[in-house]
Amino acid sequence: MGDLSKKIVFITGITGFTGVHLENFFLSEGWEVFGTTFQTSENKNHFLCDITKKGEIKKIIKGLQPNYIVHTAAVSFVEASNKVEMYKVNVFGTLNLLDAIIESNINPEKIIIVSSAAVYGNIGETLSEDLCPHPINHYGNSKLVMENLIKAYFSKLNVIITRPFNYTGVGQSLEFLIPKIVSHFKNKKSIIELGNLEVYREFNDVDYLVRCYYKLLLSEDTSEIVNICTGRTNNISEVLSFLEKISNHKIEIKVNPKYIRKNEIKILKGDSSKLFSLIGNLSKNYSLEDTLTKMFNSETYR
Repeated sequence: MGDLSKKIVFITGITGFTGVHLENFFLSEGWEVFGTTFQTSENKNHFLCDITKKGEIKKIIKGLQPNYIVHTAAVSFVEASNKVEMYKVNVFGTLNLLDAIIESNINPEKIIIVSSAAVYGNIGETLSEDLCPHPINHYGNSKLVMENLIKAYFSKLNVIITRPFNYTGVGQSLEFLIPKIVSHFKNKKSIIELGNLEVYREFNDVDYLVRCYYKLLLSEDTSEIVNICTGRTNNISEVLSFLEKISNHKIEIKVNPKYIRKNEIKILKGDSSKLFSLIGNLSKNYSLEDTLTKMFNSETYR
């Protein structure tokens, strides 16, 4: 494996929520970090790139010849209105990346392709990798189509597909549920409008996800699909209770039907046994209350 500080990690979507945390982690470990962004960046290690155009990503890959790649770039908001763009980015953008690697005659030590637990849909309470996925929205389906197509690359490249369950942390957009709730408590709002309070989700810490990716990059394993999860769930009512305690503030909850999705998945919990068998159990270092406390104490949601 050699001196890791001399290794290059390449992160697509480096200015996104996950990408920012990945970049900060690898920089703290002394790695050289580069990545793509869809918007102009002043960082010389960030390359403006539309991954739906293979020529753009190939030029970057060929020049850098990265040792490790984490592909996070995606249209990830479930309710995104432009479904065509979602499939173009999530499916064909991924194929462009893998084809660009092969055509550049490089063979990275490991490539992580980020899929999603949304591929499972509403098929059970504890979701393991050996279940047959049944997505119920375009986001989940776009990720499953991507997975099915890139399995053909398992024989050519060192690929791991990850299926992260819900995660959150400092810097996540207010479009997402947990940052919205944290912001309301941080700003001492009197009322918050929410959807179904009794859906159960894993609300894992983005730092946990980053460390799992790091361990998977350095592992011997390849040609695998693996959940990034803890197997621990909470409902929204519990999130609200934690934040009442952290903030010493109470908010009136109003359930707004427009926030209740038609095909709401009631419980989304991962089977973590495969992940833990590959990299060990890192989850004991994290708790939802700690994650919410970090978010509440951040200036991000003021």
